[in-house]
Amino acid sequence: MSLAWSDKRAPAPRLSQIAALEIRCDDCGRANRMDADTLTRNGDCRVTDFKARLVCSTCKARGQAGRNIEAIPVLRRAK
Repeated sequence: MSLAWSDKRAPAPRLSQIAALEIRCDDCGRANRMDADTLTRNGDCRVTDFKARLVCSTCKARGQAGRNIEAIPVLRRAK
């Protein structure tokens, strides 16, 4: 049975399972990309747990919270 047809969601991938992470601040529009080398230095946690630690430095410098971050995983290609 496919997960698309069930009420269950697929678990969030771990940092070791993705090729990169597209990070975008929804408040100021600033975007950045973290490669797999950078991500492995942060340990092997779920993307959702890592996203909770992210803060936009531009918004923080303006005095805002800087927590309205979107993290989009770029999955590895099958060989």
